Amino acid sequence: MAGSLIAVLCTVTLATLAGCGGPRIGGYGAPSAAALMQAQQNDEEKARAAKPDTRELYLSMIRQMQEQGSYFASLAHIDQFRIQYGASPDIDILRADALRETGQPDAAEQAYRTLLAGNEAAAAWHGIGLVAAQRKDYAGAVQALREAVARAPTQAFYLSDLGFALLNNGDAGAARVPLAQAAELRPDSRKVLSNLAVYLVVTGERSRADEMMTRAKMPQTTREAIDKLATDISAQVKARRAAASAAAARAAAQAAASIAPQASSVASTAQGRAGSDGAAFGAIGAGGPVVVRLTSGSESGVRQTQTQTQTQVRPAFAPAPGTAADAKLARAGDAARSDMPTSLLDRFGQSQ
Repeated sequence: MAGSLIAVLCTVTLATLAGCGGPRIGGYGAPSAAALMQAQQNDEEKARAAKPDTRELYLSMIRQMQEQGSYFASLAHIDQFRIQYGASPDIDILRADALRETGQPDAAEQAYRTLLAGNEAAAAWHGIGLVAAQRKDYAGAVQALREAVARAPTQAFYLSDLGFALLNNGDAGAARVPLAQAAELRPDSRKVLSNLAVYLVVTGERSRADEMMTRAKMPQTTREAIDKLATDISAQVKARRAAASAAAARAAAQAAASIAPQASSVASTAQGRAGSDGAAFGAIGAGGPVVVRLTSGSESGVRQTQTQTQTQVRPAFAPAPGTAADAKLARAGDAARSDMPTSLLDRFGQSQ
């Protein structure tokens, strides 16, 4: 009895092991030819089952694969779809998304830009914004995501991504509205609520963030990721602002340095002009034309003195008047200075 039971168990065990057998890569032992043939047959059956008969079913299956995160596999099915049904905007946008999610940002952006003029324009702008965000170009991401929201204003994920890009770009005030809109449009989306929680932590509303995460039943790992993301965003924004302030200070210093030599040159030029004007005035006073005014000899000395005082003050270098006919000398340079250039003063002096 016991021997029969053992024989039965051995038979069942061997059958089970044979049923579970299959081709193994890198394992011990080589698979049999029968196992390889069976595996190939199974793969063909799976392929036929995974390839729906109608276009819409196939497209829906590819979308479902991407929702589950199988972007590499979706790329293969997208190629097969295009072989069977040709290229079209609805499959091309899925291809662009798959390229982005599989680390091919340049090819993804090129694919998105071919769709900007058609029915998938909103999704294409959204994809371009996500590519820019991957490159840390948050200003470019904001611009592209605004285009997406303008074409699909009730798309919660577009709004949420726009708010998140604004937050990363240092504009927390502008991020509030799109993040709140997205949370109310899709209160069941953990991604949307996580972006809002990051915003609340960054803006100092920690208690509201904790309350929302508790209500959404977010696990501890998600909360820790939100805290880390908020800390990183705050640090990056602070660093960018400090860099911008330093750049502004350097620009101001360079501008001041460029103005200083010009001011010095202007001052030197003004001093040179003043020196030349003084030299010209000295030349006129020393050797310029002399104006001689004669008075009658019968006038008394007192009257002559009063007349000299009233008419002008004689320079110290002027010669003394003669006894026979007192000549009062006045040089043209003794007149009040004008703003005319030296050349005009010379011509004026020669004309006297």
